[in-house]
Amino acid sequence: MKHERLIAILDCLLNEGKKTAAELAGRFEVSERTIYRDIDSLCMAGVPVVAEPGSGGGFEMDPSYRVDRSFLTRDEIADLSTLLRGMPEALKDGHIERSLGKLSSLGAGAADRARRDEANGLPPPFIATLSPWGSPGPDPMTVLSLRGAIADRALVSFQYVDGEGKPSERVVEPFSIVFGGGVWYLHGFCRLRSAWRIFKLSRVRSLRRWMERFDPSARLPVPDPFRSGNEPLVDVELEAAASLVQTLDEAFPGCRAGERPDGSAVFAFKYPEGAWLVRFLLSVGPGLVVRKPESVRAAVAKAAMEIAEANSVP
Repeated sequence: MKHERLIAILDCLLNEGKKTAAELAGRFEVSERTIYRDIDSLCMAGVPVVAEPGSGGGFEMDPSYRVDRSFLTRDEIADLSTLLRGMPEALKDGHIERSLGKLSSLGAGAADRARRDEANGLPPPFIATLSPWGSPGPDPMTVLSLRGAIADRALVSFQYVDGEGKPSERVVEPFSIVFGGGVWYLHGFCRLRSAWRIFKLSRVRSLRRWMERFDPSARLPVPDPFRSGNEPLVDVELEAAASLVQTLDEAFPGCRAGERPDGSAVFAFKYPEGAWLVRFLLSVGPGLVVRKPESVRAAVAKAAMEIAEANSVP
């Protein structure tokens, strides 16, 4: 924490001018003796902190000293801090906490204002969460094991449950943990399928890290994680009633291909031909027509009939 505090003291003196040891001690919740040691550390590092004794004195920067801070504005610092705070607890570690401390110190004025607003019960102007609604996010132990395996280039194995509830044993060369569509995934090369895959972390069971290492350079180039799915992409075309257009816009942004005077619309996009797409289309409800592909149209019709039969009144 000392390094973060030194950066914060430097930022404070650069942006707010002269401060007494008592003021700095109160802000950073340390003793005045600690502040004097911190000032000595800054001076030993070549930072020209000037001490003025007596009444009206304090610490301030030599007027000729400048630090180039133009690479990040205070608004940018605040936005980055918000995104880091929005990460699930399972993904927060010492590195992220230190990054947050450094970002806060760079934008000390904004950080002070945020603390005052929080104390007064006011929400921050920008809130982000990278966890699904109502969920704490991925399992912390799973994430910790995967991060270690990725860093050490170690193989992992686990039982993976697909969208239809069928389990399979996988051995994977893990490359990255990725986030998309409100879901956390592992992206890696699956030795069972001899192909790149993404695995939902929520479906990973009995994760084991192997002693065996793999050579990541042997798999280059690494593909886009969201083009490494288990199913091939197909051309999908949907016709949605006016009442469903908003839902489809949110699910498939930028894919509206045409509109009609009555407010209905056509959506066209490429998507993996899998069980998730069928389940999503069923969840949209009446007013949706699958124009293509025929395989998805047939799967939706079959599933709808099965649901209707299962819920029919005797």
